[in-house]
Amino acid sequence: MITTKKKLKLIKACFGEYKLSADSNNASVVCSACLSAGKVTSKKKLSIDLKEGIYHCWVCEVKGRNVGVLALNYVNQVDAAKNLKKIYRKKNEKPDVLEEAAKERISLPDDFKLIYNLQNTRMYSKHFQYLLDRGFTQNKMKKFRIGVSEELGFSNRVIFPSFDHDQNLNYFISRSIDPKSTFRYKNAKCERKNVIFRQIDLDMSKELILTEGVFDLVNCPENSTCILGSWISSEYLLFKEIVKNQTPVILCFDPDAKSKTMKIAKLLHAYCVDVKISQHDINGKDFGDMSKSEVNYFISTAKRYDNASRLGYLINELHSGSIY
Repeated sequence: MITTKKKLKLIKACFGEYKLSADSNNASVVCSACLSAGKVTSKKKLSIDLKEGIYHCWVCEVKGRNVGVLALNYVNQVDAAKNLKKIYRKKNEKPDVLEEAAKERISLPDDFKLIYNLQNTRMYSKHFQYLLDRGFTQNKMKKFRIGVSEELGFSNRVIFPSFDHDQNLNYFISRSIDPKSTFRYKNAKCERKNVIFRQIDLDMSKELILTEGVFDLVNCPENSTCILGSWISSEYLLFKEIVKNQTPVILCFDPDAKSKTMKIAKLLHAYCVDVKISQHDINGKDFGDMSKSEVNYFISTAKRYDNASRLGYLINELHSGSIY
């Protein structure tokens, strides 16, 4: 019999610190789906039924029958996530049933329309202005194929579709234009590790710019993509394609993700990938907040990663007291 103590140990390994309900039947943790969508929060809004493994986030509404599946989709602790999924797998259920149940057919709203064709339409004037304020010109709106919809759940959002090399929709990101919205992102429900965002536009034989989120791409060069979060590992399709093609990369992640940046650089470097790291942490801005000239400057001055640079980073962190 699997004890509650063991379940909680695995939940902590996957999601971090938890909070038990008064009756100890449920645990609440920070939602990894929210974090993946760019929502910075420390609130424990993902509720987990410790007996059944059923989960539900009260913010982004992600929910399912096995919290281990959620962990596999969003967290980096693969072994713990697999054990958690195994614990909550129902009797006589085939191993892949939960994975298939968790997947939904990726499709854009039926009334999806490209916004660059609608600049003079009053209904979408706020959407258009939101994108202009975020640095998207009309040509960039066309380049990113940004769209809008009046379908329930999408009417107050801008939608960024992504296509694979075969021109099939493989993901989409939708962002609320309401600054007061607590549910900023509504994205395709699929495993991010199986997605290469904007794959149709990428040339893996050329240097590739990697950012965290879609808005970081606004002023980046053509051969750029985002990792849809702050982590990528050898489990990810994008990582595998980079290694397969020996694609040189420049990591342009947010300044507050320096530790993860170094870990990713180390992992890519171990596969003989030429890695550079942007030094834009000195100006305190994310790529999405920069002008095109600033972006070009920090890309052109990116420093090549090697073991010496990692050692220098670790020494600096020791001096600052950030690591032990």
